[in-house]
Amino acid sequence: MLDIKFIRENLEAVKKAVADKGLDLDADRLLEVYEMRKKLLQEAEELNSIKNDLNDLMKEAKTDEEKKEIIERGKDIKKKAEKAQVNLRNIEDEFEKIMIKVPVVPSPDTPVGKSEADNREINKWGELPKFEFGVKNHIEIGKSLDILDLDRGVKVAGFRGYYLKNEGALLVMALMQYAMNKMVEKGYAPMIPPTLVKEFALYGSGYFKGAEYNPETDEIYQVATSDKEATGEKSKDKKFLVGTAEPSLLAYYSGEVLKEEQLPMKLCGYSQC
Repeated sequence: MLDIKFIRENLEAVKKAVADKGLDLDADRLLEVYEMRKKLLQEAEELNSIKNDLNDLMKEAKTDEEKKEIIERGKDIKKKAEKAQVNLRNIEDEFEKIMIKVPVVPSPDTPVGKSEADNREINKWGELPKFEFGVKNHIEIGKSLDILDLDRGVKVAGFRGYYLKNEGALLVMALMQYAMNKMVEKGYAPMIPPTLVKEFALYGSGYFKGAEYNPETDEIYQVATSDKEATGEKSKDKKFLVGTAEPSLLAYYSGEVLKEEQLPMKLCGYSQC
């Protein structure tokens, strides 16, 4: 999710990204709602401050008449505060629903298109080999070398299930280790992050199309079995399988304030997915 400050300062770039991606989003309305939200927050804080002041006055009141007057004022402030909270919740709900739709602004050299047919070839290296025999795809090669088993993968895991075996398993592990070593050489800290994450990690990294998980639109696997907290109590949090190490890495410092000298933060992750 983009920062509202960035959106305000780069409104035209955000509008262009919305148009290029064909999204149904009113960026101007987002800023209007943001300003309304600020005013309602201020109003709610002022009313709470008045309530606290009235509580102090009640303690200092000496006569029944003074107490009665403070009570009446308190009732009026309470009604206004309740109304302000309702308005604030409605505005915050609208603000959140628009915010989660705001797309990341792509780099200026990213081509705009409706499908892969609009992709552009940027660079080409070497000559494409010409074979005098029928070319096999990776599945055919994998089966003939006995390093890939799709049939038993589907039997055990369902659609898209597969087994990498023999030299195929060793090759993948070697490639992963090679990639990890390259990242470490570039200054990235290696991590093996959790494969199961709570809902906030996927929401915060933009994997949900809305504010909450929707099995009809979000291509994410939710784990049906409930988990337990460290205390042994049944967990109320939904758990999901990550599709990449990215959500777990992004959530690593969630809710924490980092010091400037800690930046830039460079992490790389290996995940089962």
